[in-house]
Amino acid sequence: MYKKLNWEILSNEDRTKVIEAVKNAISSSDGCIINFNMFSDLALALSIEIEENKILALHKALSNIAKISDFNHKDINLNSKIEWLIFMNISFG
Repeated sequence: MYKKLNWEILSNEDRTKVIEAVKNAISSSDGCIINFNMFSDLALALSIEIEENKILALHKALSNIAKISDFNHKDINLNSKIEWLIFMNISFG
C-alpha cells in the first residue's frame, strides 16, 4: 500500500515553461509521472511515484519554480526507499 501526499501548485508564469520545469524537477528527483490530466489551459493534475527519501528534495525544487502547498516533512523518513504517490494539482493564473 502506497503512502500518499496531495500538493497544490500555483503559478502566474508561462504555462509551458512551468510544466517543463516541473517535469525536470520530477525527473531530477528520480520521480516518475504515472498519470497526467490536462483539464484546461488553466489547470492540470499529475500523479507521481517517488521514493520517500527523495520527497523533500522534490518539494524544495518545486518551491523554486512556483508557489507550492506546505506539508509536514516530519513524517518523511529520509532513509526510506518506500514508494509514495504524490497527487499534484497545478493551476495557472
